[in-house]
Amino acid sequence: MHKWTQIRQKLEQEYLAESLRGRLTYYAVTYRESHDREGRFALRLDGAEIFSSSYFDRWQARCDAEREMIAAGDTADLWRRSWEQATENGGFDQKTFYRAFAEFDSQSVAESLASENAAVRMLALLDRRTGKRTLEKLRTPMQQAPQWLQMIYFIRLEAEHMPLSIERKPMKKGILFDLDGTLWDSSAECTQAWNKCIREQTDRTEQFTLADMHNFMGRQMGAIAALMFPTLPEAERLRILDLCTDSEHVYLRAHPAQLYAGERSVMETLAKDYALGVVSNCQDGYIEIYMEQCGFQELFCDYESAGRTGLSKGQNIRLVMERQGITDCIYVGDTQGDADAAKEAGIPFVHAAYGFGTPDACAAAIRDIRELPEAAAKIMK
Repeated sequence: MHKWTQIRQKLEQEYLAESLRGRLTYYAVTYRESHDREGRFALRLDGAEIFSSSYFDRWQARCDAEREMIAAGDTADLWRRSWEQATENGGFDQKTFYRAFAEFDSQSVAESLASENAAVRMLALLDRRTGKRTLEKLRTPMQQAPQWLQMIYFIRLEAEHMPLSIERKPMKKGILFDLDGTLWDSSAECTQAWNKCIREQTDRTEQFTLADMHNFMGRQMGAIAALMFPTLPEAERLRILDLCTDSEHVYLRAHPAQLYAGERSVMETLAKDYALGVVSNCQDGYIEIYMEQCGFQELFCDYESAGRTGLSKGQNIRLVMERQGITDCIYVGDTQGDADAAKEAGIPFVHAAYGFGTPDACAAAIRDIRELPEAAAKIMK
């Protein structure tokens, strides 16, 4: 039996409160082929992911904590304390979780509830040995707990049919966008740039059409390279695609792509009620060009790309949500891949039907970006 299988069995069958058995599950994974064997941890309730944190979240949380400590002039033992604060803020990966379990598994539940490690306290809140009297006593102390840990506490209270009497922080709503076919149409510019690059910088004869480019958009770079040059070795495919994307960046800066009618007004309206962000499968640097050229980059709070993280679009959606503290979110895109990514992230999908694709399911479809505020309001309600 593998180590994780043993840990999960103990947590879900031996330790978990009876009121949550069969409803709450633990998830931890290591991406073995990644550079530092990165991974993530998640909790699922009734099949829906309610909390997750990854290697990248942990680093970001540590950097944020370090900056705050430096700004406050509190730099003693900075490295160790910033990591501890990262865990307190919910920034921990699967390795941190394994260490937390080892501590939790080796001591009493009372000691775990008092642990300096927030991940250990999380496990104790969900433990069957933490009874209603103890949960009741925790009401006042939990007001000082980080928001993610308060959420775990409320889940346990609800499962035990206990009243929720401490004030909960408001939900943060967000809208995340795909880029190509959703926020702009750069297909003509990219086609021009790629074909020129292939003619002038390689010995290949392929020249691609606008329809080809529409088929490429939304896919990860490896998949695009395989469609472009199916007979070439993978390394050569990616080398040529890298040349194409470098040329594309240069071309787009001189030839801006077309935004959709009314886009600025729509974003100004949405930014009043939602945190806005962009998540794309594009190469690193491409979203930045959109931000430079759209003229309203200050309305977006965050963005992420597969080219920067190496993660799937669904994982990057969760990454941005967690980074920004977004609890209620929709993803707007135009392809089946976008719909799949929203499903992976566990959030509703809005189909930008004016784009390039025809996904098989969505929470709403809009034929014009100006329809989005009304559609978002209905879904968020």
